[in-house]
Amino acid sequence: MVMGYHQFESEPGEGPKTAFSTKQGHWEYRRLHIGLKTASATFKKKMNSELSGLIGTCCFVYLDDIVTYVISLADSNTKLQDMYDRLRMYKLKLQPDKCEFLRKEVNYLGHQMTEAGIRPDPQKVMAVEQLPTPTTAKQLKTLWHH
Repeated sequence: MVMGYHQFESEPGEGPKTAFSTKQGHWEYRRLHIGLKTASATFKKKMNSELSGLIGTCCFVYLDDIVTYVISLADSNTKLQDMYDRLRMYKLKLQPDKCEFLRKEVNYLGHQMTEAGIRPDPQKVMAVEQLPTPTTAKQLKTLWHH
């Protein structure tokens, strides 16, 4: 999504929580700012609300990533139109250079989505399998914190 977080207006009264000062003056964000501790949760809540009814039936949403899934080209046209209508209704914009269409396979959040279903991304599984077994407490703590 184009400047995903900035597409949502801040809630009334939230401006002072985003305030900062420069030589040019005192400023407050009027839009959701990614640097706020609660920004991710607020963004997720808004996306879940505004794409309600589509999530789980034709798409997955994680922050500003939307993945649609379909069975056929005709199904694709219908589901994409539903999604576009909803995005348009809430005045949300997509970033065209990040959009991909008609993919038979997508790696998303450590999973591989294919026509056969969803499975863990084999490269992620291999990376975990190839981790060396820790032999000292320090090595174990190092693995734990990464």
